Amino acid sequence: MNSSITFINHATVLLQLDGVNILTDPTYNRSVGLVAPRMQKAGIPIDELPPVHLILISHNDYDHLSVRTLRKLRRRHQCPVIVAVGDGRFAMKAGFENVSEMCWWESKDVAGTTVHAVPAKHKSNRAPFQRNKLLCNGYVVERNGVGVYFAGDTGYGDHFKEIATRHAVKAALLPIGAYKPHDWFRELHLNPQTAIKAFLDLKAEMLIPIHWGTFKISDEPLKEPPILLMEEAKKSGVSDKVRVLKNGDTVSF
Repeated sequence: MNSSITFINHATVLLQLDGVNILTDPTYNRSVGLVAPRMQKAGIPIDELPPVHLILISHNDYDHLSVRTLRKLRRRHQCPVIVAVGDGRFAMKAGFENVSEMCWWESKDVAGTTVHAVPAKHKSNRAPFQRNKLLCNGYVVERNGVGVYFAGDTGYGDHFKEIATRHAVKAALLPIGAYKPHDWFRELHLNPQTAIKAFLDLKAEMLIPIHWGTFKISDEPLKEPPILLMEEAKKSGVSDKVRVLKNGDTVSF
């Protein structure tokens, strides 16, 4: 069977790996908090999603963990949910029963896949009393020899090289937006330049940029990140390995 990746919006991606459907950081809200409005529709309406076999949640920032969205998903999909340590209560509050919390470098077989939790250089920021206290994960999902890396939110660091020593990554889903002002976001998010560095460190075959274009959560223009990404990719000689997807676009492999 074929595998595919569909960019729904922001960090919400539908991975379809040989018949197993995995949803990452599902967010269908009209805004993030009170100040970051939705600027584009989701690529797949929530009621038109195929059966979801597994949900991955990287961390508890509001643009990545939406209890409201999880409740809507729960009405149709009673599937396993994997979260970072400390975030299981959010999925259970939404009505999910099979919830697993994972630490970095832990692995779990679920829904016909092997999920590896990997490091992310980020700080949780859901509420003032929770800031920087809870873990932030990335994940490598492996099925039938195909590894897909979902970074969630992360700044640049040595963890990309470490991931490459442990896992063979075919497709890397890397965040490229929310980088201005630079002084604020430098240690929290990748930008187009550091995303290319991370991709090279990972030794992946394909880069699919995420975390751009849907919510206005930073100062750069919404359409700027993929333009700068392709410029950096050309400089590094990897432009043929980058697949920029708009909301709803799919790439098969």
